Amino acid sequence: MTSKVFFMRITKDDEDSDNSTKLNKLFDESGFIDNLEEDDKIAIKTHFGERGNTTYLNPAFSRKIVDMLKPAKVKPFLTDTNTLYHYYRTNSVDHLETANRHGYTYSVLDVPVIIADGLNGNNEVEVEINQELFKKAKIAGDIYESDGLIVLSHFKGHCMCGFGGAIKNLAMGCASRNGKKDQHKLVKPIISKVRCLACKVCEQMCPEGAITVTSHAIIDDEKCIGCNDCIDVCPAHIIKLNRINSDEFSKALAEYAFASIINKKFNKVVYINFLTNITPDCDCNGFEQNKIMDDIGILLSYDPVAIDKASYDLVNNHENGLDSLFDSDYVPGEDKFKKLYRNIDSTVQLKHAEKLRLGTQDYELIEVM
Repeated sequence: MTSKVFFMRITKDDEDSDNSTKLNKLFDESGFIDNLEEDDKIAIKTHFGERGNTTYLNPAFSRKIVDMLKPAKVKPFLTDTNTLYHYYRTNSVDHLETANRHGYTYSVLDVPVIIADGLNGNNEVEVEINQELFKKAKIAGDIYESDGLIVLSHFKGHCMCGFGGAIKNLAMGCASRNGKKDQHKLVKPIISKVRCLACKVCEQMCPEGAITVTSHAIIDDEKCIGCNDCIDVCPAHIIKLNRINSDEFSKALAEYAFASIINKKFNKVVYINFLTNITPDCDCNGFEQNKIMDDIGILLSYDPVAIDKASYDLVNNHENGLDSLFDSDYVPGEDKFKKLYRNIDSTVQLKHAEKLRLGTQDYELIEVM
């Protein structure tokens, strides 16, 4: 069965106010608000961006959605979950402070911001899914308890699964700290012993005490949670992602995405992908990234697989503009994510999610004018 994906183009000349208006038109086409009931608690799942990142979604988009929801007499709130790595979103205090710095405040949004897995990421509900990799999944309590979900995803590349969109946002973004550990432990880092400086920077940074350094660094696989903080801090750049297991990680994303909406009515969950400020890696990076191409548009669908497949196709078929990091002779239609991460098959998450009946890769792209 084919899923509908609504699409509005964005050009360089568009102002943020124009793009907010486009959101309004997309919601009108989808009929989503008509599906809601009075007093429904609607979680608007977004990503506030790591401190230092500049390409996270503009909070004005969230405010526009809030303004559309309020007349339906529902109770919306903005939400995300704490991170596994130890920077500025690892607990709710730091996370809310970061959100505040990035404009996600009550005065801007007119609704509360709630970190869905609690102060230290331990507010979770264990749900039974009985799938290939996981029998149970650990989902953030306040997302599980919500009556509906609006998933706002900044579509971009990702160093562990090729790209991140709605599926990734559901999977990692709706998991508790323990749920994130479940997924990340499938992709642990590896160290080049010959080139190691034995400087102990990684040992000091590791949140789980999984690294010891003698003549070179050694990772204890039993303790390692796969947060990959050590990769970022290594001054010699000799700690690398173990991409051999990237397929398993992508499958884990699909299974956790499935778990995150297992108790939701289909017509009370909607996905919006923003193909703007498209970067090589995710907004968890605490630094500014260059865009890999010009902005493309905004998509909306009830199907997370269809919207990610449509986003993937739009990026790959897009002609390189002046802002592109790709070579000028890179042919539209070729896999741009494979160019970024040559050892990763970006489609694994789509195929496994489809196998789980989370959605379909067969979609009808409906352009809204």
